[in-house]
Amino acid sequence: MLPLFLGSIIYNKRREMNLTQIELANDICTQNTISKIEKHNTAPTVNILIKICTRLDLTLNDVFSDFSGKSSANEESLLDVIERDVLLKNIEGIDTKLSELEGKLTNNDKKQYELITGVMDYWNNNYDASLFTMDKVLQLTKSNKSDIYTFLSDLFKGLNYLGQGHTDRAQYYFQMIVDSVDSDSKVTNANDLEILFICKTLANSFNEMRLHDQSYRISRWGLNYACEKHVSYFLDELNYAAAIAVENNADKEQEYQGYSNLAYYLAKAGNNQALLNVIGTK
Repeated sequence: MLPLFLGSIIYNKRREMNLTQIELANDICTQNTISKIEKHNTAPTVNILIKICTRLDLTLNDVFSDFSGKSSANEESLLDVIERDVLLKNIEGIDTKLSELEGKLTNNDKKQYELITGVMDYWNNNYDASLFTMDKVLQLTKSNKSDIYTFLSDLFKGLNYLGQGHTDRAQYYFQMIVDSVDSDSKVTNANDLEILFICKTLANSFNEMRLHDQSYRISRWGLNYACEKHVSYFLDELNYAAAIAVENNADKEQEYQGYSNLAYYLAKAGNNQALLNVIGTK
């Protein structure tokens, strides 16, 4: 399935310009390829994508812009804003913001506050402190599988163990999340950023552990979720994780090229220099 809703953007722009699929495809590809792209059944190569964008007068930023539909920060609680920044690893000044909240938290805020604190410890490589804090979050959620903070705590417990070299323990916590997804657990307080953060983190972690089938499955799940919800968080990383998962699979060479190319151009459009540096070393 084509990541995001690129096919819909191409379809709408083509219709707006009164072009048939045959006219759009002329000297670029086949009409059947255009049809598959618009139906989200295939990803175009970079060369084809650039030619299509040129003919439709679209820029890559037009194609890959963030249509998350997220409400403005003014409509979010301060904790929500801090959590989003921390998950995006925009952590400058976070400690000061957290200190300003001390003594002002409701009981319902405490699990989110502790989660943020534990994530900060993880980003700072304080694995033991982060593990301790994530256990506090699980006590507050009572390990309820309908609470997003249970999932995020399990995720970061796995990441902390992975950071300490305890692969088996890490896999145990990651697998608990996968099993909950398989059981179709309903998470009522999750937002799109949290869901896609979990997907891209699991996909990257499974690749790191050489569990490529698991990585491919989770990255595809995240890409499909993003397409259905019309959101674009972490699409560059999800595409790259999918590419790495099939890189050595001779039967999926075309998929590898599609995911890899899209990862590069999404990272370039989103100015994700860290990912661009990783891709550049491949």
